[in-house]
Order: sequence, then C-alpha cells, then structure tokens
Amino acid sequence: MLASFIGLKRLWVRVGSLAALLCVLTPEVATTQVALTLVPKRDMKFGTFAASVDGGGTVVLTASADAVSWSGAITNFGGTVRRARFQIVGEPKAYVIVSLPSSITIRKGTSNNYLTIDNFTMDQTNPVKLTNQGKRTINIGATLHISTDQKQGNYNDENTFTYTVEYL
Repeated sequence: MLASFIGLKRLWVRVGSLAALLCVLTPEVATTQVALTLVPKRDMKFGTFAASVDGGGTVVLTASADAVSWSGAITNFGGTVRRARFQIVGEPKAYVIVSLPSSITIRKGTSNNYLTIDNFTMDQTNPVKLTNQGKRTINIGATLHISTDQKQGNYNDENTFTYTVEYL
C-alpha cells in the first residue's frame, strides 16, 4: 500500500513538472494595434473682426457648424469661417481618446502682437469610436479673445495647434 502511494506521488510530480515545463516553453500571444494616423483636413478660420477702443471681446467658433458668435465691443466684418477638421485612422471599431490643448497663442507675423485661443471643443464625445474601416473625422471649434484696440492684421502662426489621440 505504501509503495502504491509513492508511485502515485511520483506520477503527480512528473505531471506537475511537465506542466511547468510547457508553461516555460510556450510563449505568450502578443497583440498589437494598428498605429494611429492623424490626417489634417482643414485649418481653423474665425473670420474678420475688429476690436473697439472701448473694449475687446470674444469670437466663439462652434465645433458643430462653420459658424461664429461674438460678444463684447467688437465688430464682425464677415470673412471665411471654418472649424478645424482632422481624420483619425486606426484599428477598426477601436475606441480612442482625443485630447485638445487648453489654450494657444497666435501672432501677427513676426510682431509682438498676439491673440489667445482657448476653450477648444470637438463635435465628438470621448471615447470616440472608429468606424468599421478604422476612421473618424473630428471637427474642432474654439474661442478667440480679442483685446481692446487690437492691432489689425493676419494672426495665424501658420494655424497650428497640437492635439493628442491615443487608444483607450
């Protein structure tokens, strides 16, 4: 009886050793995702405005339409109004998080005249789901702040701002 028990014990040890050996020799399966690509589609344009000597104001460009609203002592002269747009290309049906800047400063040419843009918004809600083809277009709006008696000219700083997109 004692001999049978020891034999079973050895069998169990051998099976345990074999299982441990298989775990060491069998590699884990690695999974990768398609790299995210961000494709700029168009630049942001607030239109043409002028500040009064009596005060400045704000111009709000919505993310949901190519439209602006303004407040304060500024005058709207029309001009081209466009929300920024970019396309995300990645893993089909994946979820991503889009992070927009809190604020940026744009400059009139090489002068010391600046404007601040903040309150960036988008027409999607995080997390953003990519389509079956792994794509999603995002429209971006923001608020432009115009100071009292702001100097006239084109303020664009090449229309650049940084946004981040990463898989959830």
